[in-house]
Amino acid sequence: MKMKFSIGYKTHWGESMQLELTFAAADGYQDTMSLPLTTQDGYNWTVETATRQNRHHPYVAIAYYYMVKDGEGRVKRRESLLADREYIYNDSHNYLFNDTWLDDENEGKANYFANITKKEALAVNPSHMPLFERTIIFKVHAPNLFEGEAVALLGNHPTLGNWNTEHFLPMNPSKDQCWELSVNVQAIDAPIEYKYVVIDEDTHQFKRWEFGENRTLGNLRIYNQDVCILHGGNFRVKKMPPHAQFNFDTYIFDLDGTLLSTLQDLASSCNYALKTNGMPERTIEEVRMFVGNGVKKLMERAIPGGLKNKKFEKTYQDFRKHYMIHNLDTTQPYPDVMEMLEELKNRGKNIAVVSNKFYAATQELCRHFFGNLVDVAIGEREDIKKKPAPDTVNEALRQLHADRKRAVYIGDSDVDVMTARNSGMPCISVLWGFRDQEFLIAHDAMIFVSSPLQIL
Repeated sequence: MKMKFSIGYKTHWGESMQLELTFAAADGYQDTMSLPLTTQDGYNWTVETATRQNRHHPYVAIAYYYMVKDGEGRVKRRESLLADREYIYNDSHNYLFNDTWLDDENEGKANYFANITKKEALAVNPSHMPLFERTIIFKVHAPNLFEGEAVALLGNHPTLGNWNTEHFLPMNPSKDQCWELSVNVQAIDAPIEYKYVVIDEDTHQFKRWEFGENRTLGNLRIYNQDVCILHGGNFRVKKMPPHAQFNFDTYIFDLDGTLLSTLQDLASSCNYALKTNGMPERTIEEVRMFVGNGVKKLMERAIPGGLKNKKFEKTYQDFRKHYMIHNLDTTQPYPDVMEMLEELKNRGKNIAVVSNKFYAATQELCRHFFGNLVDVAIGEREDIKKKPAPDTVNEALRQLHADRKRAVYIGDSDVDVMTARNSGMPCISVLWGFRDQEFLIAHDAMIFVSSPLQIL
């Protein structure tokens, strides 16, 4: 019988990966072996070895971890095993390990394997997971749950609940905040997609999905006597407030300074246009105060003399052309924005973006960063008045077929406060954008959040 280990890890030139594998007997006897991994692309690493047994000390469990070595064979990095890799061992089965590199989220906590040598006893104590003719063991590290929360599994096959939130598979807690589940996959012959979910420990009610794309097993075939172990690394969920601070059906967001950090790319295009036309460049802080009323107003404020400058139109068009090419150079969603949008979508909320940025750029940025998370994206165009007029918000509500009374507007500026007021809806002002709280208070903002997760 055989054991095959696979892990995705991006190495640098000259680096290699190694597996430290320990076989443990019930009487405390242990045998550790070091196995070098191979790769064809510098990311997908594998190693295969025969299963082992000891007649005098029958092995009952295995434990292992990965490390990265430099070109001279020195250990550069060990993975943390706070989320352990320990499993019951049966040499009558083939073992297929599909792994994710494990990092310690709790800085300062000792690495589980940091000081282990071959002469030391490894405290291997895996939980007893049942094995079938064909088995998948799902395992995930979930340190960010609240008390009373548990982990379950949902996937794309009837055996895995068929994505029905009423048919999830509860997982079993093990040590070190890990959860695991053994599944009989005799009836599964198609590629597997799955996700972990949070459920209520007492009522077994579904609460929320993990963030991100579906996890996949791909086209790996599982035959009789195979045990495939999918260690998913960390559960992709952050601690949410125990109860929602806000509860609306529709969430309408500003873009720049609210969802996306765009200031550097705006400043670069602004200064390119100014420099090209022989005008003095602006500092990043000047540009910060210029934004909020659309890019034409930005350039009007940045160009000496504004609209009266003879070169205004050419400079403005130079900005537009440069920005359409370079609007993704440094622009990124703010931290936790993607998690917030994914959770809103999981809850069935309507999500729109309204911006004073010109229409093409708004569409491109939303499509690139948010995909189908944003239902409607509206930018500046000739046939609709820009913010603070309510027209863009009204158009978003119309396209969403949404009730204004169950909608909220979220933005980072005084323009957003006025837009919400003119649209007849409450405004949530974010504190990570282009304006500080003192400025916003002076412009009648009343509801503040310091993290996207507080919107949930």
